[in-house]
Amino acid sequence: MTETPSPRLRARDLLAPVAFFLGALLLAAAIAVGPVVGESLKKIPLDVDLTWVADGSDSSRVLNRCTIDEPHAQVLDAQVQQRRRIVAVRPADSDVVTLQAGTSLGVSEYSVDGKSVDADEVCKEQTLAATIDRVTIDRRTALPTGQPSEVQYDDKKGAVQLPDRTGFTYLLPFEFSGSDLRYFDIVSRTSVPLVRKGTETVEGRETSHFTASIADTDLSRSDTRAVITRPASWFGSFPGVRPDRPLTATLHHRAERDLFVDETTGVIIDERVRILEEYRFTPTIAANSPELADFALTNVDTTVHSDRESVQDAADAASSRDWPVVLTTLILPIVLGVLGLAALTFGVVVTVRDRRRR
Repeated sequence: MTETPSPRLRARDLLAPVAFFLGALLLAAAIAVGPVVGESLKKIPLDVDLTWVADGSDSSRVLNRCTIDEPHAQVLDAQVQQRRRIVAVRPADSDVVTLQAGTSLGVSEYSVDGKSVDADEVCKEQTLAATIDRVTIDRRTALPTGQPSEVQYDDKKGAVQLPDRTGFTYLLPFEFSGSDLRYFDIVSRTSVPLVRKGTETVEGRETSHFTASIADTDLSRSDTRAVITRPASWFGSFPGVRPDRPLTATLHHRAERDLFVDETTGVIIDERVRILEEYRFTPTIAANSPELADFALTNVDTTVHSDRESVQDAADAASSRDWPVVLTTLILPIVLGVLGLAALTFGVVVTVRDRRRR
């Protein structure tokens, strides 16, 4: 009569095949998890929600909005602050996401006769400029997809369409590279080169330092609010010009922007912006005399820089986006690979041991 193998013997015989199968499975997972799962995570997330607050320099100067209807313009030293919030909205799916950014530049304090005065005690109109920007971008490249982009400059008017928008504004893609990167400035509505200046460590994150230079732009070409007509005496005194003669000036904008971009996730960790806006007379008026041609009335003159909390929040956002990628492209492959090799080694040991017993 044939002896029936014991359950213990059958289980022991299965150890080696199970170990080989498990080891091969773990090694396959180690090889695939990075390219399959990790690469799919290198996208702009669908839950973007970033707030940026930047304080102006102590030497900031602004035009007192409440003197527009007064006999003379007044430019004051002021404490300004710029705020921006970026959130992800629809349309959004596996390929694209729409970012909506609300940005405002306002005054918190004025300096009057050498004393700091709350802004609302000088002028109730504390907001110097405000925009709402919407742009749909590719989640991998972070570039506009070509879908209608729009910016609203005036809450009493509709948004302005930007059909030919190119370049980055609020973030860059994961592991960005290249020497032809561009920045889109929503104030001037122009795309300019991003010039790499080097690398810096900001809040423990390695960042690339870029600059974007916004050339002098006459904003009246696209924004009727950038045109002001007042008597000559409101602007000042000009030889040969009657004080009551109406003169028209348009708002000119230029800026120098420094961006410190996380090299792994494309998140802008830190930002510094030099803003200079001036009212200048139209070419027809400026041609009448050198004094009119050289005249410039400051609207905003400031340098704003991210506050400490904004920098920390941006660094945390970069870390939270980076961690799943690191987990699936580095940590998990190593752990699965080690476990897979251990299982294969165990299978070999069991096989050799069984053969020696036999």
